[in-house]
Amino acid sequence: MSNLQIIHFVEYELQAIALVWMVTVYAIKLYKLCCLPMPWEKAPARGSARRGAASSYASILNPWSRESSREHKGRWLEFGLYHVGALAAIVNTFTYPFAPQLMTDPVKLVFAALIAPAMVVGLIKLGRRIVRPELRIVSTPDDYFALVSLQLFFFFAVMALLVGTSSWQLAYFLVTALFLFYVPFSKISHYIYFFFSHYLTGRRYGWRGVPSGGIAR
Repeated sequence: MSNLQIIHFVEYELQAIALVWMVTVYAIKLYKLCCLPMPWEKAPARGSARRGAASSYASILNPWSRESSREHKGRWLEFGLYHVGALAAIVNTFTYPFAPQLMTDPVKLVFAALIAPAMVVGLIKLGRRIVRPELRIVSTPDDYFALVSLQLFFFFAVMALLVGTSSWQLAYFLVTALFLFYVPFSKISHYIYFFFSHYLTGRRYGWRGVPSGGIAR
């Protein structure tokens, strides 16, 4: 098999296999979550459960709605940069191979400019877990592995975008495929549980007529 054939397989067929695997595992997880009993409040409503759930989702974009982000705006900024960069890197795994006509040099620079700060924040997060005893004691091997694997994902994405040689592309899509196989079993799956937790928490606080962000203002 030639180099071009290997790159084509990794960029298309292997990505498709990895995506099918990830979707299948997540479908099973979601099915199990939806089968769990969800008892609702029996007391009379003192507010709107629907507005509570909507407010809970919106609180992620409003750092003043929660004490944790209101008092630590730097952490909220880290959170934003990290997740925007992760989203750009994920979108890039689709646009890079399947919409190459969109990936002009300026567009590649924009993607790289969004992903690079996430890589810096990731290093800060990793260093914080290593240096701070209170974080180190509660950190598991999966915490470190997830952070390191995301760093590699970001790094190879930036290099594939800025350098674009066949070697960097091959490394990027190999890491992407391995990442897709790993993610459903890691703590990175919190982005799936996010929708359930915010809906249930927001609905409960909204029903009780208290701030739906979960923390009193």
